[in-house]
Amino acid sequence: MDNLSLKIPLRLQRFLLGYSGTSLATGLQVILLPWIALTVVNLPALQLGWVQASVLLPNLLLLLFGGAVADRRDPAVVSALACFGLSLCHTALLLCFTLSVISLPVLLAYGICLGICSAFLQPSRDNLVQRSAHNPKGRSSERCVQTTVTWMMLAQYGGQAAGMLLASRFDQWGLEFLLGVQIAALLLSAVFLLSLRERDVSVDVVEQRPHALILDGLSQTWRRPVLRELTALMAFNGFVHIGVFLVVLPLLAEGYGRGASYYATLQLAFVAGTVTATVTMLRRGQGPEPGRGILMCLLYSAALLVAISFGPTPLGLILLCLCWGAVAAASAGLGRGIVQLLAPADYRSRIISIYQLALFGSAALGALAAGVLSEYAAPLTTLLWAGILSFVAFVLAAVSGALRRIKVPDSTA
Repeated sequence: MDNLSLKIPLRLQRFLLGYSGTSLATGLQVILLPWIALTVVNLPALQLGWVQASVLLPNLLLLLFGGAVADRRDPAVVSALACFGLSLCHTALLLCFTLSVISLPVLLAYGICLGICSAFLQPSRDNLVQRSAHNPKGRSSERCVQTTVTWMMLAQYGGQAAGMLLASRFDQWGLEFLLGVQIAALLLSAVFLLSLRERDVSVDVVEQRPHALILDGLSQTWRRPVLRELTALMAFNGFVHIGVFLVVLPLLAEGYGRGASYYATLQLAFVAGTVTATVTMLRRGQGPEPGRGILMCLLYSAALLVAISFGPTPLGLILLCLCWGAVAAASAGLGRGIVQLLAPADYRSRIISIYQLALFGSAALGALAAGVLSEYAAPLTTLLWAGILSFVAFVLAAVSGALRRIKVPDSTA
């Protein structure tokens, strides 16, 4: 219980409130944007895909640049400005809805602006972990960073779940109210994140071209075997695991013939697993060998994918999704903790953006690959191949040994 303190320091409270507010807005956005496209604008499936891509593509294209900016400026200021930009995006959409001028071009412009602001928010917000980490007497700074990362993950999953639950009341509360909640959450998040700025920190003002900053961050990642292996493994997770989750899971839910409510139940089971795993890590810590934990999560993922490929019962699939969420949250928390510990301070935002780009950029490609494979074979076959590939990746990573050899000391002077 020593890792789950009842008294959270004020600085960490502000960080978690800011992080959970942005996550709540994201949870709302995930549901509201496609729902607006389908029910308000009545877009067909192909145009819905364009709207979804309008959010994702700018984020992926500018993520590395956003990390470079956060390394050259105070990340608290960058993240607060990004929150303010997102609130302006939602305010503009609210105005368009009020004036009844929402259309496909409006949604595309809205999605592009969301993607641009998110590209600056993600790396700068995660860079504030070190600044927010609390170091009580007798605890190592490494363990404090790990605990702060776990708190951050809990704020992320909890905020997103709350946002999704709010969005589920769309028919009762209406779009205006939910957009207002998004705007308020982001403005409050901007205030909390801005309060973490450090006025007396001198920033290196040596100017470099953006591409030079990005290449420098890539070089720093490549020089460190652990970060290099971790980034490659996260790219694999995004391509195989997230890609399969996005495409195959709804296909399986449809195959069971239980309607959209069953698919929502699977999603909630996955979220429940992420929250359970995160709370467990808060109580027990991430452990002295986080790299071994990531490898074991990869092995567990392989076993879960193979188990689902055998076609479980509807209840069995819900339970397996619960376990899948727990494994995914544990792997994500351990990976982000390692990045926070090993990334040099001057390059931290860039390395975080590289890590995120590897994970989510490959997820987009993995979703396409999973869709193609599921089109020509059964979705269960796609899951089986994903499980086999995960086992192969586990063996290769274990043989390499870079992640396996990471050790976090119990205490430091």
